[in-house]
Amino acid sequence: MEIEVLLTPLAEQTPCGDDLSFSSEFDTINEMRRADDATLDQGEWVTSLKVADWPGVARTCETLLSTRTKDLRLAMWLTEAWALTQGYGGLARGLQVCTALCERYWEPLHPMADDGDHEQRIGNIRWLLQRVVNLATALPVTQSRAGTHHSLHDLTLARQHAALLEREPDEAARTATDKITPDQFQRTLRETPAVTLRNTLTAAQQCEQALLAWQTVIDVRLGDDGPSFVAAKEALSQAVHNIERLAREVGALHDSTPTEGIIAVNASASAPGATPQSSASAVAGPLQTRAQALQQLRDVAGFFRRTEPHSPVAYLAEKAVKWGEMPLHEWLSQVIKDQGAMSHLEELLGLDKPQTDHL
Repeated sequence: MEIEVLLTPLAEQTPCGDDLSFSSEFDTINEMRRADDATLDQGEWVTSLKVADWPGVARTCETLLSTRTKDLRLAMWLTEAWALTQGYGGLARGLQVCTALCERYWEPLHPMADDGDHEQRIGNIRWLLQRVVNLATALPVTQSRAGTHHSLHDLTLARQHAALLEREPDEAARTATDKITPDQFQRTLRETPAVTLRNTLTAAQQCEQALLAWQTVIDVRLGDDGPSFVAAKEALSQAVHNIERLAREVGALHDSTPTEGIIAVNASASAPGATPQSSASAVAGPLQTRAQALQQLRDVAGFFRRTEPHSPVAYLAEKAVKWGEMPLHEWLSQVIKDQGAMSHLEELLGLDKPQTDHL
């Protein structure tokens, strides 16, 4: 489903629809997310283990977000489901949905603040950030010819088990039921198509970018009250590093292969089919005026919208242009919602309130 479909307001007066906190739909989603722990001993009463229905979670969240409600919890469950069904690309898309909802609908977004208290939302955000830490190493990286997938977490477990095998062979044999060996991981890695490894690396980098964009929005909305993004950012950064290293090990990347996006000054001229100075707004030499600088940001936004539509760079560049065209007082009113804090800042900076025409 296209992300924009999930973000379309549901009604003019109530763009975020109804609060479904205590609905049967939420109960259904939580039941679909539930899974039995396969590592626990069932004793004599062996039964079929319940497996989470992640495609069902994704479909239900998509339907509710596009037709019934705009709810941050649904966006987070959708992020989890997309990640577990689509890999790093799904995680990046889910984080983009969370970012857009928080940016566009902060005040009416469910769960709504209780008399200005955002504690529930902060708890929700903190939950997803911890989930990102876990997902960063749990998503598939390799794909064998037989369809076997392994993650960075699988590689860590394989190495730990190999080390245990050297130190305590008996203990290693006792716990080796479902462990793979480093050699098995490497074999699967070598069978993984180079394009798959490159796409996985790109998607993991997009996760980093999407998380940074979300942090930018949350920092504006919550300031110092917001949860820490440090652990999630570090986990994704380490995942990108490890995926890149594995890809280079098997020759999927070359020295000329870019491993992260680079924004050129005349970015629009770098688009496919463009010729040097093809952009009417291209500027030779250093920027001379404020208008030129803002136009360069528009060009950058346009480039990323064409070439990397899922990247948050276009969104951030467009936001910078919008803010750059605002007078200071208007910009402050956009990012500071607390009227008391706004009045204090106006007094501190000596800002005059804009005059209002009265009929």
